[in-house]
Amino acid sequence: MDFKEILKKFKNKYIIATLIFTIVLIFIDKYNLSYQIRNIKKLREAKREIESYEKEIQQQHETLDRLRHDSAYMEKVAREKYMMKRDNEVIYIIETKE
Repeated sequence: MDFKEILKKFKNKYIIATLIFTIVLIFIDKYNLSYQIRNIKKLREAKREIESYEKEIQQQHETLDRLRHDSAYMEKVAREKYMMKRDNEVIYIIETKE
């Protein structure tokens, strides 16, 4: 193709209008291509965050169900997490530096 042939194709007003419209949509418009790409990345990140929260909620439901039905597990959690003890016990807490 010669340069003159390329120029002849660009003399058509419909091709020029299409090119200008495309350039405006890609680079100049308020919702241009970079804006759309940024929004797609944010959407993917939000979906990943939703999935992680759903997994966490599922784990919390399982823990709650286990606490309701397993008294040994309830006692273990109460002793380890909340430092609870029985009336006739003495608890010594030994902390180590890590």
